[in-house]
Amino acid sequence: MSKKNKESYNLLFTILKDSLWGMAGTSIKLSEKECAELWKLAEKQAVSGMVFGTLTKKNISLPEMRVFEAFSIAEQIKQQGSVINGGVKRIVEIFDEANVDYVIVKGQVVASYYKEPLLRHSGDVDYYCDSENFEKSLEVASKALNVEIEDNGSSYHVHFDHKGVTYEGHFALVNLYNKGRKAYFQKLLDNDKGTNVDIDGCMVKTLSPTLHVLYIFIHLYSHLTKLGVGLRQFCDMAVMLRNCHEQIEMDELRKNLENLGMERAYKACGTILVDQLGITEKELGYALTDTDRKYGKRILDVVMYRGNMGHYNKRTGFRGWKHKVEAMGIKLAHFAKFAPLAPKYSYGWILNEVKKLY
Repeated sequence: MSKKNKESYNLLFTILKDSLWGMAGTSIKLSEKECAELWKLAEKQAVSGMVFGTLTKKNISLPEMRVFEAFSIAEQIKQQGSVINGGVKRIVEIFDEANVDYVIVKGQVVASYYKEPLLRHSGDVDYYCDSENFEKSLEVASKALNVEIEDNGSSYHVHFDHKGVTYEGHFALVNLYNKGRKAYFQKLLDNDKGTNVDIDGCMVKTLSPTLHVLYIFIHLYSHLTKLGVGLRQFCDMAVMLRNCHEQIEMDELRKNLENLGMERAYKACGTILVDQLGITEKELGYALTDTDRKYGKRILDVVMYRGNMGHYNKRTGFRGWKHKVEAMGIKLAHFAKFAPLAPKYSYGWILNEVKKLY
């Protein structure tokens, strides 16, 4: 890592910790060149709202035009968050009225645990229904929102759009590339008692914090080991682990990670949460080792290079056969780096990819 990159990364993490936990830092004066680099990093990692929201409030000196730009971007992200919150309330009202059993996951649910929820960059509205309720959820959503819902061939979900909000209806939450591990996670899901969170005055059903952290981690790790993942997902884990610490059953979380063969992967990712984002090892649930940090450095390198959902430093775009060839090369490189962290998961993925060829 170059000295320039190290300084830029340290600045980004300092500001993120301030945004997440309200840690008042020392006075900082940023040059135009430093601002330009920080702007690119914040966008690349999908943390612009947190970064720019903090820059406009703290004792940080910016060039005058950058102040207005930071404020404008932060306000745009807040407005988008409000639109997505409205989408959550809309679908919850529809499902509650039709007695559809559902949970809203990730996204705005996790945002509700943030110090400033609207500064978390918003995406889709994700919900999950079991087999008895999934088709019913599509029927009532289609009718109430007057939208057509088509099968997109995904093994996880279908999606539909309404008034600027994309909804993803999940009939499966994770792919663990093994029937036994899939059944294990499904049993956790079926037996979960769930909880409720307040999203802009609307009480929303979601997973229990223990299962939600496990799911968010598996989702993060799945993207990491394929094309890549951004810091926003690590911030989500950090916020859940700290703000739900009293509700998370750590013994249960550790047992589930071990049974799914993902304990080492969790600890390696956890080094970023502890060393860069400022949660404690107690909040993480593990004491970290030098080996964890060795793999954590590899993970951080991929995160900072590939960015949010692996959208950066690709040469061939995201369509066509050239993209498929490049994407497979990236995935295989990540497999080589991370396979020892969760070998059953990793080799299951390889076998699944081979099966697709026949």
